[in-house]
Amino acid sequence: MAETVGVNAQSPNWLGLEAPRYTSYPTAHLFSGEVNAGTHGEWLRSVREDAAVSVYIHIPFCNELCWFCGCHTKMTKRYEPIERYVRVLLDEIALLKAHTGGRGHLVNIHFGGGSPSLLEGKDLIAILEALASAFEFTSPGELAIELDPRTTTRENIALYASLGFNRISIGIQDFDPVVQQAINRIQPLSMVTEMVAQLRAVGLSHLNADLIYGLPKQTLAGFCDTLEKTILLAPQRISLFSYAHVPQVKKHQRLIATEDLPTEPQKLEIYSAASALLEANGYVAVGMDHFARAEDTLAIAMQDRSLRRNFQGYVTDATDVLIGIGASAISQFPQGYVQNSAQAVEYRTQVSAGQLPSVRGWAFKNDDRARKQVIDTLMCFMEVDLARVAAANGLAPDYFAEEVATLRGAQYQAIVAVEGPRVHLTTPYRMAVRAVASVFDRYGADAWYERPTEEFVPEGLSCTKCGGTSFEREM
Repeated sequence: MAETVGVNAQSPNWLGLEAPRYTSYPTAHLFSGEVNAGTHGEWLRSVREDAAVSVYIHIPFCNELCWFCGCHTKMTKRYEPIERYVRVLLDEIALLKAHTGGRGHLVNIHFGGGSPSLLEGKDLIAILEALASAFEFTSPGELAIELDPRTTTRENIALYASLGFNRISIGIQDFDPVVQQAINRIQPLSMVTEMVAQLRAVGLSHLNADLIYGLPKQTLAGFCDTLEKTILLAPQRISLFSYAHVPQVKKHQRLIATEDLPTEPQKLEIYSAASALLEANGYVAVGMDHFARAEDTLAIAMQDRSLRRNFQGYVTDATDVLIGIGASAISQFPQGYVQNSAQAVEYRTQVSAGQLPSVRGWAFKNDDRARKQVIDTLMCFMEVDLARVAAANGLAPDYFAEEVATLRGAQYQAIVAVEGPRVHLTTPYRMAVRAVASVFDRYGADAWYERPTEEFVPEGLSCTKCGGTSFEREM
């Protein structure tokens, strides 16, 4: 189920509105088998010789289960399952190579999970070599990996440096020992501090830190203390995610007592204090839940309006194609989206049979492209010029007149202003942009979360980095 988005206890008009995070439009609950491996193959074969390509590698394994987690991952204490999975990954990359014919310039690589830090060096190298063989390899604009401090060794760090990784994302969540106990993620400040020192000692200085507010036992004072400690670590970027408690979908979240969770007003108080503290310490708000140093490429991309949003969240690249590799991974092409099977057996069986493991997706219609542009612009910049979007898509200037009328209604007065064709957020609570974006969702945002199955992780309920992320983050 979707988490509600709100401003405060005195904003009943929209406090209960539910909306996805819109890391895609249309959202992933609409994906169907009409877009399948055959479609995926056609789209891969259409990749241009000069196309800029980003790759996301999904490693769906962790050593321990974080009780708040919403990503597609499995627990393992043995390396054998990971090793077998890597062999399938390599076969999938070979299939991608066969379909693209080596076309496309690979400029960005991102390892997520799960916990990519569990990968042994030989397997990490094998994946990178396979990618270099499958695509025209350009020195990555970003070679990134998401790390769980509990499973990242000094040897790992030395290897990442030698291989040219240049962006490290660290899952912190909260430094309060009481909160850590309540979410089954014991990770002392000293562990993270030592890891950061080791990273910087080998030249890995471009760091992201992920925090979550709304966790059980969390307090305003406790989370501000976590923020102050995080700021002292001096990451270039800080992600401030909201925890979505959805035990109906993720059964292990039942291990978290509902009465231990902060109320909605308490969460918003934490968010407000956290935002103020970050901005007072030199971080610029980016999108609805990211903060970056003014000199960081994310903040620069927001200023020059080149910031983009996809299944990896907020990104600075201008790639034409995002290829997801691994179980449950989602790819994005100019023609639409396609998702691999999340079922390990089905994923392995299809790849072993020489077939692309894609099982569902979505092909864009022209209306989809226009609405996606509106929603993406809102999610990135908290504003959009509807007339400009309509003109760019060959539509009438008043194409979004119905949505404008809705936003002029009393329900949205606390959060948005409409001035001619321009719509802009007026509340300091930037997560409210989801509710505004949902007005432009012609398929109905109210049903986006209603298909929880064992093989389908609804977009928006994915991992807040228990060492990695499946598609993107919740709330």
